[in-house]
Amino acid sequence: MSKTKLLLSTAVGLAFVVAGPSAMAVGKKHAPVKGAKSAVGVNFAKAPFKQAKNQPHMLKGGIKEKFLVETWGTTTTALFGGFAVEDAANSINCKKACTVVTNNTAELLSYYSYNQVGVCPLVDGYFTNGSCYFSGALSFPELYSNRTNQTNLAVGSGTHTVQTYLYTFAPAYLGHYQNDYHVYQ
Repeated sequence: MSKTKLLLSTAVGLAFVVAGPSAMAVGKKHAPVKGAKSAVGVNFAKAPFKQAKNQPHMLKGGIKEKFLVETWGTTTTALFGGFAVEDAANSINCKKACTVVTNNTAELLSYYSYNQVGVCPLVDGYFTNGSCYFSGALSFPELYSNRTNQTNLAVGSGTHTVQTYLYTFAPAYLGHYQNDYHVYQ
């Protein structure tokens, strides 16, 4: 594409973005959709949504949550940098193969602008899928900031151990945290 065409297409696109709804025909009255109520918001509880059936990502007969293990803490804990245990190890028992889905939230504070944190759920000592990634620097001016993630790991039948660790570059403080270990079969 030539520079002229690129500049022209960019200018036209910006004109429509800036003009927004006023780009519609001036003076023309636009009637609401027949039967629709004029409202600022929509009550989704009354919306006619239906649950999709036969989706390729669902197992035959659907996947069901068997149980939930939840851990949390409300005291401030000093972290020295590196790996630190966030919660106590918990045992889960799968009568047949199951999937563990974790939802984790940790509230952290650091005086070091370069400090980052990874929330690291483990099942039987193995990182879950999506575990331990860095989600941005912890900034002191923000004081405490929440870091969250959601991960999963498929495991076989039997007893398994679930636990969450944190990894920080430098010292930090852990405030409130909550870890949900959902077990699906």
